Amino acid sequence: DNSQDNFERNKVDVFGIETIDIGKIQRISIGHDNSGFGASWFLDKVVITSQKTNEQYFFLCGDWLEGSTNRRDLVSSDKDGNPSLPLITYQIETITGDRRGAGTDANVHIVVYGTSGDSGVRGLDGPGNLFERKQTDTFGFKTVDLGEIQKIRIGHDNSGLGAAWF
Repeated sequence: DNSQDNFERNKVDVFGIETIDIGKIQRISIGHDNSGFGASWFLDKVVITSQKTNEQYFFLCGDWLEGSTNRRDLVSSDKDGNPSLPLITYQIETITGDRRGAGTDANVHIVVYGTSGDSGVRGLDGPGNLFERKQTDTFGFKTVDLGEIQKIRIGHDNSGLGAAWF
């Protein structure tokens, strides 16, 4: 743990680990505990540098660690690469209904499913008072190309008073 904001989008986190000489690293296992809202994590790659030999090991992932696939075994490579496909931006627009009590203060999330995969759970959050009666809210996120959009799953965590949403 090197800061309060580890594993944030578009960041490189550096950690130091002291150990005996373990020789050439062939494989690592990496994952997370699925705790917290929006626990999905897109892992691009892991780079391990031996301080003794200055040798670098590259573990390319380019995929989401989430749900039941929150842990991966990665095999080392002696070359860096770009494991993830190019990222594209998806725009999500929500329109809350025009009825008394239609809004919600709950934490809203979405999963977008396409012919080439899914987005993983994405929290829909931002500045201001979101998801209010007769209000349109716009969100964006980047992910690999999902192909032709097939369906979405949208929901919330039922937090707050009157969490229902129309």
